[in-house]
Amino acid sequence: MLTIHFAGPAACTVWKPGVAEPADTPVWLDLLDPDDAERAHAESVLGAKLPQRDQISAIELSSRLRSDDEILRLNIPAFVRAEAGHGAMTPLGFVLTPKLLVSVRYAESLAFAHASELTDKAETAGNSVDMFIGLIESIVNVSADRMEETAAELSKLSRAVFSDEGGQRGLLRGALFKVGAAQRQIVQLRSAMLGVSRVIAYLCEISPEWIGKKKLERFKTIQTDIGSLNEFEQQLSDRLQFLLDAVLGFINNNQNEIMKVLTIVSVVTIGPMTLAGIWGMNFKSIGEYDWPHGYAMALAAMAVSVIVPMIIFKWKRWF
Repeated sequence: MLTIHFAGPAACTVWKPGVAEPADTPVWLDLLDPDDAERAHAESVLGAKLPQRDQISAIELSSRLRSDDEILRLNIPAFVRAEAGHGAMTPLGFVLTPKLLVSVRYAESLAFAHASELTDKAETAGNSVDMFIGLIESIVNVSADRMEETAAELSKLSRAVFSDEGGQRGLLRGALFKVGAAQRQIVQLRSAMLGVSRVIAYLCEISPEWIGKKKLERFKTIQTDIGSLNEFEQQLSDRLQFLLDAVLGFINNNQNEIMKVLTIVSVVTIGPMTLAGIWGMNFKSIGEYDWPHGYAMALAAMAVSVIVPMIIFKWKRWF
C-alpha cells in the first residue's frame, strides 16, 4: 500500500493505478509492504531508487546510513510492529530529501498511525524534514508508552508473585510466560531505539545544510529523550531479571516443600512397613501368632512407629 501525504490542505490519499492524484505537492510517501507498481510510482516521484528489503535489513553501517548528494538513506534493520512482543520485527527504511520523505516498511505500526493522524489534522504539513522529525518523535513516544505499560505490568506481576495468597503456586507457571513476554517486548523496544538512536546520531554528525540549525536542535532533543528511555529500559531489564529470579526461587522452594513432605512420608512409613514385613513372614516359630491379643499388639506397634517419628519431626520443626 502506498499512502501519499501532501503539503497543502488535501488529506492523505491511498495511491491506486489509474486514479488521478490531488494537485498538491507530496511531502511524504509511506509504503507499506509495497508491490512493484507502488514501488515504481514512488521511485518516479522521488527520482531515485528505493532500497529493497534485504538492503534495509543489512546490519553493516554503510548499508544502514548513507548520504548521496541531497538524498539521505536511513535504514533501521529491526523495528517494532504494531503489537510489540508478537511476531518477528521488520525492517524500516527512510529516504529523505529536502522536498520529500519516503518511508518503506513491512508491518503496521502505531507510531506511523499516530504520525499520519497528526499530519492530517495539521493545517500545514510542513516540509519533508518536519515530517521526518514528527515521525521520529512519534516512534519515541510510542516506545515510551510501551515501556510505561511494561513497567505497570511488571509492578502488577510483582505484587501477585510476592503475595501470600493460597493460589500463588498456580500463578508461578503463568508468571514465567508473562516474564518471557515482557522480556521479548523490552528486547524489541531496545533494538528499535538503538536503530533510531544511530539514525539521529548520524544526522547530527553530518548535519546537511538543508536540514537547518533549528531542526538539528530538535534532533538533539530527540537524542536526549532516547538516552532517557535507554536508562528506563535498563531499569526495566533489572526489575525483570529480579522478578525472574524471584519466580524461579519460589518454584524451587515449592519443589523443596514437596520433596520434604515426600521424605517425611517415606521415613514415617518405614517403621510400620518393617513390622508388617516381619510379622507377615510365614514361619511357625513366630511366637506372636499364638498370643491372644497379638493382632491388636501389632497394630499398636505400627501406630507407635508412625507417631514417634512425627513427634520428633514436629519437635525439630521440620514441618
